[in-house]
Amino acid sequence: DTRYPGTYTGYDDSWDFTKFQNNFRIKIIRREEREIEFDMIGIDTPFANAFRRILLAEVPTMAIEEVFMYNNTSVIQDEVLCHRLGLLPINVDPRLFEKL
Repeated sequence: DTRYPGTYTGYDDSWDFTKFQNNFRIKIIRREEREIEFDMIGIDTPFANAFRRILLAEVPTMAIEEVFMYNNTSVIQDEVLCHRLGLLPINVDPRLFEKL
């Protein structure tokens, strides 16, 4: 199995900070007022995934939290419909709702 460090005989693929500093770079593909697209080059998948998770955690988001169902006549159960509503991405500035 070659997914783990040390699986190739005679090859040292352990993590090295100096090697990381020399090889890692970020290439900006597109930059707009509210969006940026970039490539991270010379980084292992676990580190790239950790960086992605950090960025996602720092982006302000909004979601539907409470749903009051009065008369659901659809074939979808109330709980399933409410859960699906909570999964909808809402494109709005959350700062506009800070005082609510």
